[in-house]
Amino acid sequence: MSAPTPSQRYEAGIADGTLQEDPAQRAVLPELDRLHAALCTPPPKAGAIRRLFGGTTPESIPGLYLWGGVGRGKTFLIDLFADGLPLEELRTAAAPGVPLPPGGRGGDRSQRERWGEGEGVSDTASSAATESSAATENMPQAGAPSSAPSGHLLPHAGEGTSSDDAPGASSGRPSGLPTPDPALGRKRRTHFHRFMRVVHEGLRAHSGERDPLAAVVRDWHARDLRVLVLDEFFVTDIGDAMLLARLLDRMFAEGIVLVTTSNIEPSGLYRDGLQRARFLPAIDLLERHCHVREMVSDTDYRLRALTRSPVYRTPLDAESDAWLETRWRALGGGTRHRDCGIVVDGRRIPVRARDTGMVWFDFDAICEGPRGAADYIDVAREFQSVLVGGVPVLDATRDDAARRFVTLVDELYDRHVNLVCTAAAEPPSLYSGERLAATFERTASRLIEMRNEEYLGRPHRP
Repeated sequence: MSAPTPSQRYEAGIADGTLQEDPAQRAVLPELDRLHAALCTPPPKAGAIRRLFGGTTPESIPGLYLWGGVGRGKTFLIDLFADGLPLEELRTAAAPGVPLPPGGRGGDRSQRERWGEGEGVSDTASSAATESSAATENMPQAGAPSSAPSGHLLPHAGEGTSSDDAPGASSGRPSGLPTPDPALGRKRRTHFHRFMRVVHEGLRAHSGERDPLAAVVRDWHARDLRVLVLDEFFVTDIGDAMLLARLLDRMFAEGIVLVTTSNIEPSGLYRDGLQRARFLPAIDLLERHCHVREMVSDTDYRLRALTRSPVYRTPLDAESDAWLETRWRALGGGTRHRDCGIVVDGRRIPVRARDTGMVWFDFDAICEGPRGAADYIDVAREFQSVLVGGVPVLDATRDDAARRFVTLVDELYDRHVNLVCTAAAEPPSLYSGERLAATFERTASRLIEMRNEEYLGRPHRP
């Protein structure tokens, strides 16, 4: 039995009430159906001579570059597409930057962290700083089950299963997803920021070789990567910008299909960046190898969900956790990844929950212990919505935690991350010490600003 197309899954969601009709989203479905049909056909086999000399038989399947304003449903649509592909999920290496042999499998959590699976800062971390989760992007009608196949989509393409995250959680494929066909190759869905980290890790692993970047892409091709699905294609780092033209050229030469979202058209990528002339070939490659489609809509589902109820609750009481749980679900968060963790630069940070573009921390987990600016930068780049529970009034005995909280808020603010939290007091009263009093005034001001609609409507800056 063939796997349902994105259009069929979308129609099913409308029919059962988990989705609402959106003309802008529907206009994109033919592109996703095109890709679905092409990728459900086995790739051509390389001839014996080409295999002998390492040649490939590239596929001429144009990808998709889907761009438009935040909260319109771009992430929801690529998740709908990626989840419904009957391709195996590309797993990760046994160690960072060291690829598995062709056909290999990742086993324990450490093997999955390179691509952000299991406990790593993942695609859900995915995806992944992304737009809001699938449910928020399309905004299922009130009362719709959050696990519906076409509403809030479950983690996919190597994001890890519930068994990766919570001991005792059931393993196996989520219901409603197609059975993979090994003959079709593999898929990978991740966040653009995490993808580039993997590229840099691969370059370090292949340092000393004649062409490390080509070796990285050959590794992916050798492991049958056929389609790469990225969220939030957004270039600010000069190191990434200088790599992307050659990286995309090698990927397309190997027949890897790219499906990506962005808040900006290709021609606007890395605008005003240093040495932008060296980046322009990347734009040309995107426009030649992907269908570029703008998603035009006046509806911002993410903003609508955020402004339906407050994002800051005080004081802390017996209902605080229940309030955060309600906000988590209202923003599209599910129950699949609970009481797990993420790994940033080799350090594990416990989380209450995570989902596509969303994460929920306890204050002590994110602001106590060995945390620093680098941790918070990664969190702010990969998550568009961050929930923090149990922010206490911080006195002089907790200056270290207060300093970390200041840094966390700074990074979230600078990257336009939505912060939802419960706290013991209003922002101006959260710090009672002296050493950080002046610094905390800025933090209090930002916490107040982060509650208003103007801030909540800003696009995420990964």
